[in-house]
Amino acid sequence: MSYSLFDKDNNEIILRDLQDKAPWCADGASKEFNFIKNYGEVFNLIINPEKDKNAYAIDLVNNKTGRLADLKTQNTPFFKSNDLYHIDPTYAVTFNVNDYTRYKSDYPNIDIFFWVDWLAVKFIGNKTIEVEPLKGVWRIAFEQILTISARYPIHKYQQRIYDNKGNSKDSFVFDLRDSSFERLV
Repeated sequence: MSYSLFDKDNNEIILRDLQDKAPWCADGASKEFNFIKNYGEVFNLIINPEKDKNAYAIDLVNNKTGRLADLKTQNTPFFKSNDLYHIDPTYAVTFNVNDYTRYKSDYPNIDIFFWVDWLAVKFIGNKTIEVEPLKGVWRIAFEQILTISARYPIHKYQQRIYDNKGNSKDSFVFDLRDSSFERLV
């Protein structure tokens, strides 16, 4: 299905290939730096020194408590979340099942930060869907994700059924209005 995305000023947004993982990982590293620049001091966070040796290491560490945290930067709403799962796309965030499985096994005591800034606010495809602009930072302990995950749907990405590039083939679709998420900013 073909679609177009637009920002709050009605300018079209052109995204690179969503299935090409490498550029998105590189982009994620720059987002971590920007997150720390904006919020590191406020939340006592630094980029995890392990990232120097392992690009897939957990992103952040609290420099006062030593607690690890991962950053999930989200700039494009899941526009179809209401149609598919009855979750308002203004507040829908995705969380890869791959990460869920890895954290459950290897990092059950971390925090997850969702840094949301909807750059796209309008989707035009087989229908038009608009969201409210949303910007902020939410925190949830992974232990809480384990508790709430059974209440939320898992979305299977149709474009990734035969993926061999390391992309997650499915994600939980969470609602930031759930009381388990703490809005920090």
